[in-house]
Amino acid sequence: MRTRSKRLGGLVAIAAASVLVISACGTSGGGDKQQSSPGFAACEEKPNECNNGPTKPGGSIVVALEKPIPNFNVLDSEGNVFEAGQIMNATTLTPFTNQPDNSVKWNKNWLAEEPKLLSTTPQTVQYKIRNEAVWDDGTPVSAKDFQWNWKSLNGKDCPKCTPASTSGYELITAVEGSDNDKTVTVKFDKPYPDWKGLFQLFPAHKGAQQGDINTPEGLEKAWEYFKAKPDWTGGPYKVSEYQQDVSVTLVPNPKWYGTKTSLDKITFRIITDQAQQLPAMQNKEIQVMVSQPNKDMVDKVKGMAGVNFNLSKGPTWEHIDINTKNTYLADVALRQAIFTATNRQEIIDKTVGSYFPSAAPLNNHIFMPGAPGYKDVITSTGQGKADVEAAKKILTTAGYKIEGDKLIGKDGQPVPAFRFRYTAGNQGRQQSAELFQAQMKKIGVEIKIEPTTSLGGTTSSGDYDIIIFAWVGTPYVGDSVSIWSTGGGQNYGKYSNTQVDALMKEASQTLDETKMRELFNQADEIMAKEAYVLPLYQKPVFLAVYGDYINIRNNPTNVGPTYNIEEWGLKADS
Repeated sequence: MRTRSKRLGGLVAIAAASVLVISACGTSGGGDKQQSSPGFAACEEKPNECNNGPTKPGGSIVVALEKPIPNFNVLDSEGNVFEAGQIMNATTLTPFTNQPDNSVKWNKNWLAEEPKLLSTTPQTVQYKIRNEAVWDDGTPVSAKDFQWNWKSLNGKDCPKCTPASTSGYELITAVEGSDNDKTVTVKFDKPYPDWKGLFQLFPAHKGAQQGDINTPEGLEKAWEYFKAKPDWTGGPYKVSEYQQDVSVTLVPNPKWYGTKTSLDKITFRIITDQAQQLPAMQNKEIQVMVSQPNKDMVDKVKGMAGVNFNLSKGPTWEHIDINTKNTYLADVALRQAIFTATNRQEIIDKTVGSYFPSAAPLNNHIFMPGAPGYKDVITSTGQGKADVEAAKKILTTAGYKIEGDKLIGKDGQPVPAFRFRYTAGNQGRQQSAELFQAQMKKIGVEIKIEPTTSLGGTTSSGDYDIIIFAWVGTPYVGDSVSIWSTGGGQNYGKYSNTQVDALMKEASQTLDETKMRELFNQADEIMAKEAYVLPLYQKPVFLAVYGDYINIRNNPTNVGPTYNIEEWGLKADS
């Protein structure tokens, strides 16, 4: 499946465009790209096929997730988190699936043939659904499901829906069904090169039971309904039990018609304290860790008997964001000073660099190192270099004063402390917050560190002054539009620049690859100067799995390792 860019549990959005598919190996920018145990040794050369083999029927598995599920509507701005996506990969349907090498593959489980671009003037795309494709109550998967998806996400038909992104959907003029609604024709009024990234199907007929989905009110009721524990599925597994903030259990969907599943039960156990994950893994209480790593975790997993691990660079990047709705932080000069005083290298050296030595400062918000289009837009701004004197000069020039260890605002009053949020239980984030706090003291900026147990709720509500998290990327560069554009569903800090909006819009509708990259980088240069988000580094993605299990592998894109959950199982010879 594929949703829009995601926040990674303490996560996640950038990568090459769909027409610029690149491998995970190619996004690293040099240095060590992966660290793997022998069981995952083939992943660097064959990321889509490693740890591959036949399964035997039966068995169960427990997967550790680092964050609670805010809601199950992963299309929603609050529900759009990595952990929820790991579960909903098993229940929703997408035409294309992001692969570990950052390529995309059409979904043969429920589509009769590869979707076709029938025309570019106007852009017209056709999908053909298998006759066997049904929801778990026997209702056929149909054009109606595409239509609900479009109307809920286009930003027009459902004003009170809160999508994480409307990119692409707002350009669609019609979604038409034919051949008993098993052929779907989608028409656009403007080009949209990332069309393969559109649509994640929820059962429209279940939504229609909540209200008339041909009305804004009915669409909103369906939207809210899909936030609850799913009592439906269209995928290989269904949710059988949900204990809020504790666990989610999946069992096979008896109506599933695609690749045959083998596991009898998959449990996602929510363990927010990273320190508790290691003993749980050691004691075999969990068999899979999908975690944001730290040095202690990596070192201890390496020593666990029977456990395979993989640490891979991908399109995930760590960053510090400023909320521009804060009266003081709305001042670009203060934001520039804060980022100029920030020491990115110190943060890297004392966190990710301790276990992944090739980690380096990231200097673009849109493209990854090694990807076509990557351009350094940060260095020339002086941000991230711990230049305290330059930061002080920015402040005094703008009318601020530093008296002792206190920053005095233009109004002559002390600038209040800023709330710095990070995901509770994430040791690397906590350490980064403490380092940032110490760095800011040098320019009189007081930082109050506050962990959050709900990253989705904190970001979507704007309940922060400064925050650290990561975007998990996709193969679709157009996904970044909702992060940076005025009013974008993932623009949590409410950044707004009309020139950036225009460049982003033009870039996302440009079929010429070279021009598209140029336009995105023009926008990025403006954003960098305005000091809204400071990229820190390209984040390695960690997966640990007991060797008894097969067909589980790292997928550094936003879909994560459950992208092929129907193939998971115990080794046939185990």
